[in-house]
Amino acid sequence: MTINELIELRKAMGLTQSELAKLIGLGLRAYQEIEGTDRDLKLRHIQAVERVALREAVKQGNPMLAPESVRRDALDLSRLIRGD
Repeated sequence: MTINELIELRKAMGLTQSELAKLIGLGLRAYQEIEGTDRDLKLRHIQAVERVALREAVKQGNPMLAPESVRRDALDLSRLIRGD
């Protein structure tokens, strides 16, 4: 996930920087530094944002909010639970 993809995802979920920061356990300033840098995202930040996106996809009834890799993992888990 790139910084631009992160920003697009945050906006698609309808969240402000402050709201997403809180949901992933960061202060606003720390989150703003993430969006304002050209560096690669840390894996822990990507995973935290993906988790929020999954919750928001379910909450908003829009599976397309969850990144493709998360949707695939969710489908695999669903199949496992159902015994498919």
